[in-house]
Amino acid sequence: MSPFSLTNILLVASGGAVGCLLRYYFQEVNFFHADEYYFTVGINITGCCMMGILWALFDHFGVATGWRLFLLTGVLGGYTTYSAFTLDALLLLHDRLTLRFLFYVAMTFAGGLLGCAAGLYGTEKLLKIFG
Repeated sequence: MSPFSLTNILLVASGGAVGCLLRYYFQEVNFFHADEYYFTVGINITGCCMMGILWALFDHFGVATGWRLFLLTGVLGGYTTYSAFTLDALLLLHDRLTLRFLFYVAMTFAGGLLGCAAGLYGTEKLLKIFG
């Protein structure tokens, strides 16, 4: 089966919809009882925890690719992409690729901050010029 089969696409898309709705639900009911920054931390930590739990269970029990696509890529990808980042980082450590792990974490963190800053401040500047 092609990785871009209709079945795989529907599994990821439907899982992503569920994950996005979960994130929205927790935001609206103020599940984490905090401001927006701590809400994001709560989402990221719970998503990472679930990613670790599910990966371990799936690996142990040999769960089929469809469930991995729906729950890991879809649901948790829609809920938080940070969970995928942490899993990738820990798998590098697990495989004893310490330098690659350090580079991946540093580049993701710095790149994320720089990318967000460029988008935020660049857009604000453009809006002042053209807006």
